[in-house]
Amino acid sequence: MEKILAGLTPKDVFEQFEAICGIPHGSYHTDAIADYCEAYAKAKGLSCLRDSANNLIITVPASPGYEASGPVIFQGHMDMVCEKTPNSTFDFDQDGLKLVVEDGYIHATDTTLGGDDGIAIAMGLALMADPNIPHPKLYLVFTTDEEVGMGGATALDLSPVADATSMINMDSEDEGIFITGCAGGAFTLCSYPLRRTKAKGLCTTIKVSGLAGGHSGTAIQHFGTNANVLLGQILFQLSKTVDYSIIRLNGGSKDNAIPREAQADILIGPNEKTLMTEKIAELAATFTRITGSIDRQLAITAEFGDTREYEVFGRDSEELAIFVLMNSPNGVMSMNHIQEGLVDTSLNLGIMRTDGDCLSLSFAVRGNQAASREFLTDRLCAFTRYLGGTASVSGVYPPWEYRTDSPLRDLAVAKYTEIYGKPPVVETIHAGLECGIIASKLPDLDILAMGPDILDIHTTEERMDIASVQRTWKFLLAVLEALK
Repeated sequence: MEKILAGLTPKDVFEQFEAICGIPHGSYHTDAIADYCEAYAKAKGLSCLRDSANNLIITVPASPGYEASGPVIFQGHMDMVCEKTPNSTFDFDQDGLKLVVEDGYIHATDTTLGGDDGIAIAMGLALMADPNIPHPKLYLVFTTDEEVGMGGATALDLSPVADATSMINMDSEDEGIFITGCAGGAFTLCSYPLRRTKAKGLCTTIKVSGLAGGHSGTAIQHFGTNANVLLGQILFQLSKTVDYSIIRLNGGSKDNAIPREAQADILIGPNEKTLMTEKIAELAATFTRITGSIDRQLAITAEFGDTREYEVFGRDSEELAIFVLMNSPNGVMSMNHIQEGLVDTSLNLGIMRTDGDCLSLSFAVRGNQAASREFLTDRLCAFTRYLGGTASVSGVYPPWEYRTDSPLRDLAVAKYTEIYGKPPVVETIHAGLECGIIASKLPDLDILAMGPDILDIHTTEERMDIASVQRTWKFLLAVLEALK
């Protein structure tokens, strides 16, 4: 089998990354990737602990001369976000990613790449591969299901690594930016009962597509358009001139990804086909002007199907659904009053589904303080229940609060400045990282998060900068060597 990344250096890092990409490892499907990492560690004669959640703790003994140094955790997650282009037949449960090297980047054909966080696992495996790398005792902590609520980190027993003094998390996507704090979060599922009735008419599918999307933590401050929210606005505008009934509503596929696509199947009179075509064209032009450069690929279309009898939303349920889509809190709610430019609270309507007599909306809620996140979650739940729906909260994870005293951060900043000739950016981010959960279990642990440049994560345009991976690996080895 052709090795697409053969010839890239560092050899061990890219060789392992390609091997990982050949193994299906979407969230909730991490058995195979955990098997691979465990087998690799055992082949190297290393201790490997594996729990029921597929989390791995692999111990790499200290290099000669580093026996007295404080143990270091190197941490990343094994699962990836599985997104593909609308017409792709790719099967994330069966197929290996189709890698492409182009213009200095690695990407995958028609799918996400999983550089988030496959590059961390690849670097961890590469640390095992070379016995000549100087470092303190290492605990390679590979977690699961980070992308769907950080279930692996939540379940992880850290008592085997309780003697660790510091941790390097490799789950950031911006070289030269050191993360020293992050938001906490939760997932909230809001469900609304629907009253159904039967009606006959022409089935029309309204599609919203081409939006920028992106990670609901790192991209939320760009104020890009949410496809689910936009669909609600389109339906309201149509209701002013077109008599229709809703059959079903669906949009988005991940709580933590801003949805790029959504669609409504509606029923119209056969004689209103021309009117519908005209109104959709008008709305497409209007919203294209409103959304501007961020969502410049926006498309709003109408496709016509069969004329027959369908089950549709009753009028009261239809009005409720449109009201909820237009008025549920979504996007940036507040900015941080201390760190300029930092989002403090936000939420993302990531998934919309019609399942029989129920409309379900799934939100990722974030807050850089536990209390502010809880208040926002309460607001969403109260909104839902007042309108006759039900709301449930799951996957709660704590924020990672900034430490004023961090020897690891100080060392990393000095080493980065020495190597790059300029200081790094040190910041707190609005995205969630497993660092918050790990810090809550090991409060004295000194933690730093970093990583190479990976663009457009959680989208099919995801790509990883090869030169940045090379520099980040060199920098990681320099930091490990300095931790003596």
